[in-house]
Amino acid sequence: MIGEYMFTGEYKHSIDPKNRMFLPSAMREELGEEVFVVRGVDSCIAVYPKESWESFTEKLNSLPEIQARRVKRTLMASAVKTKIDGQGRVLISQNHKAYAGLDKNVYVIGVGNHIEIWDEDKWIAENDMNSEELAETLMALGF
Repeated sequence: MIGEYMFTGEYKHSIDPKNRMFLPSAMREELGEEVFVVRGVDSCIAVYPKESWESFTEKLNSLPEIQARRVKRTLMASAVKTKIDGQGRVLISQNHKAYAGLDKNVYVIGVGNHIEIWDEDKWIAENDMNSEELAETLMALGF
């Protein structure tokens, strides 16, 4: 199933006092039981299905050590292998909460082969690309 994930959508959720968060039901089944929670880019948390994380780390490990060492250290040190509990919740570590500035209200977004968890205010600020910016960026990427 490597490379076959297609997480999409935007869902507003909350983190409970025990640092657990319900994952959107639309994403839970595709994520599977075992996931990897890791620091994401842009001060968010990334959640990868096991196969997607293995594919990502395989590619990362194939890069020259001298070029990829800092990225590998950052990502691998922050990765937490965990299971989604019977109620569909995932535990967010205190380190991950601090890194992403997560409080109670969060957004869970689909990003293709993984999902991201964003602090509500940070996501609103990040998600302000207007139509013109979107068009320019797509053109620059060759679309």
